[in-house]
Amino acid sequence: MSSPVTRPRVLFVEDAPDLRRAYERYFSDRYQIAFAGTGAEAVQQTEAFAPEVVVLDMRLPDTDGVEVLRDLQQRSPGLKVVITSAYSSMEPIVEVLGLPYSRYLVKPFDLHDLEAAIDGAR
Repeated sequence: MSSPVTRPRVLFVEDAPDLRRAYERYFSDRYQIAFAGTGAEAVQQTEAFAPEVVVLDMRLPDTDGVEVLRDLQQRSPGLKVVITSAYSSMEPIVEVLGLPYSRYLVKPFDLHDLEAAIDGAR
């Protein structure tokens, strides 16, 4: 008897409702998904959901993504993070700070590219 295939757990940290809906439509058959709209929710969901990969928007209503990335890496060292941002200028900042992440995608991006980034991070 074969064991059931478990889908990877992915947490999307995104405050834009239209993007959250697009992620849900596109990824719900492929991954177990959860959402957070703020940095505080991201920390709570990381503890409750235990994602394998976090897709992290760098602009959040309660904090910036750099602080969330620091917090997540401190709480869960080795957690795979795919950063998304409308600003390519944020990538050098993250690099200089030495914060680990798997991939950086600049919005707008194709959902196929995000899927490849998630799969590559795992």
